[in-house]
Amino acid sequence: MNKDVEQRIAELREKYQNISPEKKAEWEKHIKKRNFLNYKKIELVKLELLRLEARRAQLELCDKEKELDHIEKKINCKKEKLLRYLGKQIHQ
Repeated sequence: MNKDVEQRIAELREKYQNISPEKKAEWEKHIKKRNFLNYKKIELVKLELLRLEARRAQLELCDKEKELDHIEKKINCKKEKLLRYLGKQIHQ
């Protein structure tokens, strides 16, 4: 499961790395205008991922392996959720 998510993230980065910031902003504006609720869902998932990544960094410093594994599973679930939301919006 983890390799699949990482592979999809790598494919997205490869596909969209050459896109200009203006084009990315245009897509974000389009998603926000077309379906505001899904835009808010995407933003919430991004914030949750940021919070979880900070928590993961703290746990790595404290050497708490059990909690670290639990947080990493949550991060993977959130990344999958974000990919689903983005995939739905980009293909509409």
